[in-house]
Amino acid sequence: MFTLGVILAVLLLLGFTRVGIRAAHTADGKTRLTLRAGLLRFNLLKIFERAKEKPEKPKKPGKEPKPKEEGLRFSPADIPFFFQNGGKSLRTLRKSIRIDRLILRVTFGGIDPCDTAMIYARSHMALGVLRPAVLRHLRVKKQEISVGVDFDLDKTRWSGDFAVTVSIGRLFLISFSLLRLLLKLTRRKAV
Repeated sequence: MFTLGVILAVLLLLGFTRVGIRAAHTADGKTRLTLRAGLLRFNLLKIFERAKEKPEKPKKPGKEPKPKEEGLRFSPADIPFFFQNGGKSLRTLRKSIRIDRLILRVTFGGIDPCDTAMIYARSHMALGVLRPAVLRHLRVKKQEISVGVDFDLDKTRWSGDFAVTVSIGRLFLISFSLLRLLLKLTRRKAV
Protein backbone atom coordinates (compact mmCIF):
# COMPACT_ATOMS: atom_id res chain seq x y z
CA MET A 1 0.00 0.00 0.00
CA PHE A 2 2.91 2.33 0.78
CA THR A 3 4.42 1.66 -2.65
CA LEU A 4 1.15 2.55 -4.37
CA GLY A 5 1.00 5.81 -2.41
CA VAL A 6 4.55 6.70 -3.41
CA ILE A 7 3.82 5.94 -7.08
CA LEU A 8 0.67 8.09 -7.00
CA ALA A 9 2.55 10.93 -5.29
CA VAL A 10 5.31 10.81 -7.93
CA LEU A 11 2.74 10.77 -10.77
CA LEU A 12 0.89 13.70 -9.19
CA LEU A 13 4.12 15.64 -8.79
CA LEU A 14 5.09 14.84 -12.38
CA GLY A 15 1.64 15.96 -13.60
CA PHE A 16 2.07 19.40 -12.00
CA THR A 17 5.64 19.85 -13.26
CA ARG A 18 5.81 22.63 -15.83
CA VAL A 19 7.76 22.30 -19.06
CA GLY A 20 8.34 25.06 -21.53
CA ILE A 21 10.62 27.07 -23.72
CA ARG A 22 12.18 30.50 -23.41
CA ALA A 23 13.59 32.57 -26.26
CA ALA A 24 15.45 35.83 -25.68
CA HIS A 25 17.11 38.31 -28.01
CA THR A 26 19.08 41.32 -26.81
CA ALA A 27 19.61 44.60 -28.63
CA ASP A 28 23.29 43.58 -29.07
CA GLY A 29 22.19 40.66 -31.26
CA LYS A 30 22.74 37.83 -28.76
CA THR A 31 20.11 35.10 -28.85
CA ARG A 32 19.30 32.53 -26.19
CA LEU A 33 16.97 29.52 -26.47
CA THR A 34 16.32 27.51 -23.32
CA LEU A 35 14.23 24.41 -22.67
CA ARG A 36 12.79 24.18 -19.17
CA ALA A 37 11.66 20.97 -17.49
CA GLY A 38 10.81 21.59 -13.84
CA LEU A 39 14.00 22.89 -12.23
CA LEU A 40 16.21 21.73 -15.11
CA ARG A 41 17.33 24.10 -17.87
CA PHE A 42 18.87 23.09 -21.20
CA ASN A 43 20.52 25.51 -23.63
CA LEU A 44 19.10 24.42 -26.99
CA LEU A 45 21.45 26.53 -29.11
CA LYS A 46 24.50 24.68 -27.74
CA ILE A 47 22.77 21.33 -28.36
CA PHE A 48 22.03 22.32 -31.98
CA GLU A 49 25.62 23.49 -32.50
CA ARG A 50 26.96 20.15 -31.25
CA ALA A 51 24.62 18.28 -33.57
CA LYS A 52 25.86 20.31 -36.57
CA GLU A 53 29.50 19.60 -35.70
CA LYS A 54 29.06 15.82 -35.93
CA PRO A 55 30.07 14.50 -39.35
CA GLU A 56 27.36 12.86 -41.39
CA LYS A 57 27.73 9.17 -42.14
CA PRO A 58 28.03 8.34 -45.83
CA LYS A 59 24.99 6.64 -47.31
CA LYS A 60 25.32 3.09 -48.53
CA PRO A 61 25.02 2.83 -52.30
CA GLY A 62 22.36 0.66 -53.88
CA LYS A 63 19.51 1.40 -51.49
CA GLU A 64 16.53 3.05 -53.07
CA PRO A 65 14.18 5.17 -51.01
CA LYS A 66 10.86 3.57 -50.20
CA PRO A 67 7.85 5.14 -51.88
CA LYS A 68 5.72 7.16 -49.54
CA GLU A 69 2.47 5.59 -48.54
CA GLU A 70 -0.65 7.62 -48.85
CA GLY A 71 -1.73 8.71 -45.42
CA LEU A 72 -4.47 10.84 -44.01
CA ARG A 73 -5.15 13.76 -46.34
CA PHE A 74 -6.97 16.92 -45.37
CA SER A 75 -9.22 18.82 -47.70
CA PRO A 76 -11.18 22.08 -47.48
CA ALA A 77 -14.31 19.98 -46.87
CA ASP A 78 -12.83 18.98 -43.48
CA ILE A 79 -12.79 22.55 -42.14
CA PRO A 80 -16.38 22.46 -40.74
CA PHE A 81 -15.54 19.16 -39.03
CA PHE A 82 -12.58 20.78 -37.28
CA PHE A 83 -14.66 23.76 -36.18
CA GLN A 84 -17.33 21.47 -34.73
CA ASN A 85 -15.03 18.98 -33.00
CA GLY A 86 -11.77 20.87 -32.47
CA GLY A 87 -13.18 23.68 -30.34
CA LYS A 88 -12.85 21.74 -27.09
CA SER A 89 -9.20 20.89 -27.82
CA LEU A 90 -8.43 24.53 -28.56
CA ARG A 91 -10.15 25.70 -25.37
CA THR A 92 -8.17 23.16 -23.36
CA LEU A 93 -4.97 24.30 -25.05
CA ARG A 94 -5.74 27.97 -24.39
CA LYS A 95 -6.46 27.31 -20.70
CA SER A 96 -3.38 25.14 -20.28
CA ILE A 97 -0.69 27.33 -21.78
CA ARG A 98 0.72 30.08 -19.62
CA ILE A 99 2.93 32.79 -21.04
CA ASP A 100 5.40 33.57 -18.27
CA ARG A 101 7.21 36.40 -20.03
CA LEU A 102 6.12 38.50 -22.99
CA ILE A 103 8.62 41.32 -23.29
CA LEU A 104 9.22 43.15 -26.55
CA ARG A 105 11.00 46.47 -26.95
CA VAL A 106 11.32 47.96 -30.43
CA THR A 107 13.07 51.22 -31.26
CA PHE A 108 12.49 52.30 -34.82
CA GLY A 109 15.19 54.12 -36.71
CA GLY A 110 16.13 54.76 -40.28
CA ILE A 111 17.52 57.12 -42.85
CA ASP A 112 14.20 58.78 -43.73
CA PRO A 113 12.54 60.34 -40.63
CA CYS A 114 9.13 60.50 -42.33
CA ASP A 115 9.09 56.75 -43.08
CA THR A 116 10.35 55.99 -39.58
CA ALA A 117 7.56 58.06 -38.00
CA MET A 118 4.92 56.35 -40.18
CA ILE A 119 6.17 52.88 -39.27
CA TYR A 120 6.19 53.85 -35.59
CA ALA A 121 2.62 55.18 -35.77
CA ARG A 122 1.33 52.05 -37.54
CA SER A 123 3.03 49.70 -35.11
CA HIS A 124 1.73 51.68 -32.13
CA MET A 125 -1.79 51.49 -33.55
CA ALA A 126 -1.50 47.72 -34.18
CA LEU A 127 -0.19 47.24 -30.66
CA GLY A 128 -3.18 49.09 -29.23
CA VAL A 129 -5.55 46.82 -31.13
CA LEU A 130 -3.79 43.47 -30.59
CA ARG A 131 -2.74 43.75 -26.94
CA PRO A 132 -6.28 43.59 -25.43
CA ALA A 133 -7.20 40.65 -27.68
CA VAL A 134 -4.12 38.69 -26.67
CA LEU A 135 -4.53 39.43 -22.96
CA ARG A 136 -8.22 38.52 -23.06
CA HIS A 137 -7.62 35.06 -24.55
CA LEU A 138 -4.27 34.03 -23.03
CA ARG A 139 -2.86 33.93 -19.53
CA VAL A 140 0.14 36.27 -19.41
CA LYS A 141 2.11 36.46 -16.17
CA LYS A 142 4.50 39.31 -17.02
CA GLN A 143 4.11 41.46 -20.11
CA GLU A 144 5.82 44.56 -21.32
CA ILE A 145 5.48 45.60 -24.94
CA SER A 146 6.79 48.98 -25.97
CA VAL A 147 7.65 50.74 -29.19
CA GLY A 148 9.71 53.86 -29.57
CA VAL A 149 11.39 55.96 -32.19
CA ASP A 150 14.94 57.32 -32.36
CA PHE A 151 15.78 59.42 -35.40
CA ASP A 152 19.52 59.14 -34.72
CA LEU A 153 19.56 55.36 -35.32
CA ASP A 154 20.43 54.03 -38.78
CA LYS A 155 18.28 50.91 -38.41
CA THR A 156 15.63 49.47 -36.14
CA ARG A 157 16.74 47.76 -32.93
CA TRP A 158 14.72 45.32 -30.94
CA SER A 159 15.00 43.07 -27.92
CA GLY A 160 12.60 40.52 -26.59
CA ASP A 161 12.06 37.79 -24.08
CA PHE A 162 9.34 35.17 -24.54
CA ALA A 163 8.71 32.22 -22.22
CA VAL A 164 5.79 29.80 -22.40
CA THR A 165 5.10 26.84 -20.10
CA VAL A 166 2.52 24.10 -19.69
CA SER A 167 2.16 21.36 -17.10
CA ILE A 168 2.91 17.77 -18.10
CA GLY A 169 -0.55 16.63 -16.98
CA ARG A 170 -2.21 19.19 -19.24
CA LEU A 171 0.01 18.09 -22.12
CA PHE A 172 -1.36 14.57 -21.75
CA LEU A 173 -4.94 15.89 -21.71
CA ILE A 174 -4.31 17.95 -24.84
CA SER A 175 -2.63 15.06 -26.65
CA PHE A 176 -5.51 12.70 -25.80
CA SER A 177 -8.11 15.20 -27.05
CA LEU A 178 -6.13 15.72 -30.29
CA LEU A 179 -5.76 11.95 -30.71
CA ARG A 180 -9.51 11.54 -30.26
CA LEU A 181 -10.09 14.25 -32.87
CA LEU A 182 -7.81 12.47 -35.36
CA LEU A 183 -9.54 9.15 -34.69
CA LYS A 184 -12.90 10.76 -35.43
CA LEU A 185 -11.48 12.17 -38.64
CA THR A 186 -10.09 8.79 -39.77
CA ARG A 187 -13.44 7.11 -39.04
CA ARG A 188 -15.17 9.83 -41.04
CA LYS A 189 -12.75 9.36 -43.96
CA ALA A 190 -13.16 5.57 -43.88
CA VAL A 191 -16.93 5.80 -44.33
